[in-house]
Amino acid sequence: MARGLAIIDHSRLRGECLHLALAQHNPHWRVGAFTTAEELLHGTKLGETVDLIVIGAATAERVDLAQLEILRERLPNAPVVVVAENGNPHRARQVLSAGARGFLPTSLSLKVLIGALDLVFAGGVYVPSSLLDATAQRHAGWDGEGRPIEPWSELTRRQRDVLGLISQGKSNKLIADALSMSESTVKAHVKQIIKRLRVSNRTQAALIATGHGPFSPPALNGAHVDEGAIAK
Repeated sequence: MARGLAIIDHSRLRGECLHLALAQHNPHWRVGAFTTAEELLHGTKLGETVDLIVIGAATAERVDLAQLEILRERLPNAPVVVVAENGNPHRARQVLSAGARGFLPTSLSLKVLIGALDLVFAGGVYVPSSLLDATAQRHAGWDGEGRPIEPWSELTRRQRDVLGLISQGKSNKLIADALSMSESTVKAHVKQIIKRLRVSNRTQAALIATGHGPFSPPALNGAHVDEGAIAK
């Protein structure tokens, strides 16, 4: 059965090169290239199925987290991976925290990149070793430049909105009404907030949001994949 793989990249050259490489690798992959998330979403309305989304960007800083969040909300069954230069590990971790199932540095060989995509297709998560090497620094509670890491820095914009209302004592139903989303979506955001803040419940999350609770930065979840080896 053919799998639908969508590439989103503002650069047509990068997108077309990746499209060509992936399409030649596996004839069972139905690969499409798009310049924006809106273009892809329009295609899905016309009946195109998407099993995995690859977002390409020049650098990690140029990855649009809002676009990533929209794709996760509109196409929840299609995992998203990002291909970009990894000059800013903190930004790359933000990309992963925003819901990406993998961050693939452009320094990877095509063979390892394809292996990482196979891993994500199988339900795994790809985390480059450069991000795992920086985990100890994150657990120390500092960003490497003498500034403490804010507990909510790893949350998406929508999750921060939900956390702010949680700290006001609002129920999921009231949060859903305030943010114009379904109650089930709120529950999903709350689950992710609790997971990423490494707390046990929403009350502890609220304490962190208001500055009255201890904070331990969330650990990276996923597989460690080195050049030449794919691990799940």
